[in-house]
Amino acid sequence: MGYILEFDATNKILCVRVTGYVGNEIMRDIYAAVAGYVADHGPCRAITDLSGVTKGDVSPSAIWSLARQTPAIPKGYMRVIVAPEDSRYGMVRIFQILSELTRPDIQIVRTLDEAYRLLQVETPEFRPAA
Repeated sequence: MGYILEFDATNKILCVRVTGYVGNEIMRDIYAAVAGYVADHGPCRAITDLSGVTKGDVSPSAIWSLARQTPAIPKGYMRVIVAPEDSRYGMVRIFQILSELTRPDIQIVRTLDEAYRLLQVETPEFRPAA
């Protein structure tokens, strides 16, 4: 299906909720959307929520390519990726390893509650990102 961007202005967290099928093109689109948002609104912390993904087919070369790009969110801003399913967790872990020098602030968790705890947020108030 795709993704939506939401922002919690109080806690300065951008949330990308990914749903349905995820392939190489969607991953590139998400990267571009996040990079555009950060360029327009400034850096912030981020959550990428893969809980709604029903099927994925992201190639190793696409993961490698994304890992080599300049990070959309600069160092110093925590990024949390929610990957409840083993296959997606493994894919994200590969991305984390490949980009550990440029994205040292990535954390991978299994649930949104874990993401909120890492970001020290109790009740986020996400609204559609403008």
